[in-house]
Amino acid sequence: MHFGKHLRIILLCLIATISVSYYQLFVHINLTSGNPDFTYYGVVPSKIYSYNLTDTMDLNSGWRLDTGSVGNASLLVIVAAKDGTHVKVRDLTLGKIVDEFDINSMEKHYVLLANGTIFKVVSNNQVSVMLLNYHSIPAATALEFTLPFGFYMSTDGLYVGKEFVIIGSGQGINVDYILLALEKTKVTITRDDNTQFTYSLDANSYKYIILSPFKVYKIESTGNIMIQSGYVQGKGGDYVPCFTVPSAQGGFVGTCFFTLSLKSQEWGWDGNRDYGFRITASEDAQVKVYDLETKKEITELIIKAGSGDKVQTEAEAISVQSDKPITLSLIHNGSIEQTSRHVAGGAGELTGKYASYGHGVLFIGIQPNEDTMIHLPADAQVEAYFFANEETQLTIDGDIYTVHASSALFYNAPGTHKVQSDKNVVLQINFWPLEPDYQGLEYTGAIVPCVETVNTNLEVKLTPLGEGFPIMYIIVGVAVAAVAAIMGLLVIRRRGGKPS
Repeated sequence: MHFGKHLRIILLCLIATISVSYYQLFVHINLTSGNPDFTYYGVVPSKIYSYNLTDTMDLNSGWRLDTGSVGNASLLVIVAAKDGTHVKVRDLTLGKIVDEFDINSMEKHYVLLANGTIFKVVSNNQVSVMLLNYHSIPAATALEFTLPFGFYMSTDGLYVGKEFVIIGSGQGINVDYILLALEKTKVTITRDDNTQFTYSLDANSYKYIILSPFKVYKIESTGNIMIQSGYVQGKGGDYVPCFTVPSAQGGFVGTCFFTLSLKSQEWGWDGNRDYGFRITASEDAQVKVYDLETKKEITELIIKAGSGDKVQTEAEAISVQSDKPITLSLIHNGSIEQTSRHVAGGAGELTGKYASYGHGVLFIGIQPNEDTMIHLPADAQVEAYFFANEETQLTIDGDIYTVHASSALFYNAPGTHKVQSDKNVVLQINFWPLEPDYQGLEYTGAIVPCVETVNTNLEVKLTPLGEGFPIMYIIVGVAVAAVAAIMGLLVIRRRGGKPS
């Protein structure tokens, strides 16, 4: 009788008093019990090989195939955070399930996929999914694992969080992992043999760590952190792996970012190589870059609407802050020229024109009803694939496309583009040099995001650096999501049913 009156009172009180604690509660409910499945899409590169110069110090010496780079398959690595995790891996190219299995918390499973395979991973719990340029199922005696470049997802499927379950990669002797602390925190790392490590970090600080290959780690934190693997290539190497940087506020569009960078007195940035941190914006933006070690501003620049610019920052780790939403990535634009080369045996540095190989397998989440600027390297061979769980309208620079459920929309126009979507979308970008025209992609690896959590953003208590911009705590749809949840529960109760 009084249902309508009571409902109005409940809604008004909820909207008036909603807080971060309520938001986190509803996010937890939504991520842990509201979604029966979690989905991960991707494409195995079709040309896994690379050609090198016959004479590495002469751009006119001709090209030869690096036979050690040739691969006919890539490895999908899936790690569970919860017991009773059931996973299906579907080959969308062949239209069939190629693997189905159960794994428990801190367990891993490998799936080998042929070149060119478009895949879909579906799990009843959040999992960590990596696509690695590893050409076989690892033997028990294997010592080295391919290192992915990018950011890991928490057990809630977000790039920012307090609990992560991931597998170690690389050689296990280099500091190829970095903890980025968004808040003051204590971090506990537990290996699958129960070995533990503990670190304390202040807000806006970082810690490089070593994780042994093939070992699974649970990383727990009292404050929000981000975890990244990889490095920025300096003058000492020809191969330049690239990565995208998610926002500290959720998604890939934001006003605050954290990432590793490059600081080296001997092998720093090659200023004549066409790479760097690329910043793009859909409206004019003022951007400041800070050194997380000194907490001082490194540089300031203006990004014009609809375009982008690059910076090369001399720092171990940085924070990029803006007064308007931007996107950030480490991108090599494709030119093969570089102006210095490391000489083996510590003989020093040679100056001249030598070949640079910029490459990447990158993933970007595109949130609904939000302008997302993307950059496809202009002087490279590029393949972009858009994925969605349901039929989705995608707009690229004003042109409208349809992304069909569980299929890939291919796109390869180079340059900077404005993308809009009416549903959650995951974009994969594969790129490699234009020269020679028969060149292939020798990549390392990437972390595959979850489609369902693309538009989920957490509140993080960010601390401004220097005289930075006031940091907006972005909470997309907090009141709407919470009110919808309450209304759903009330409607279910009125009908006499139970939440599923």
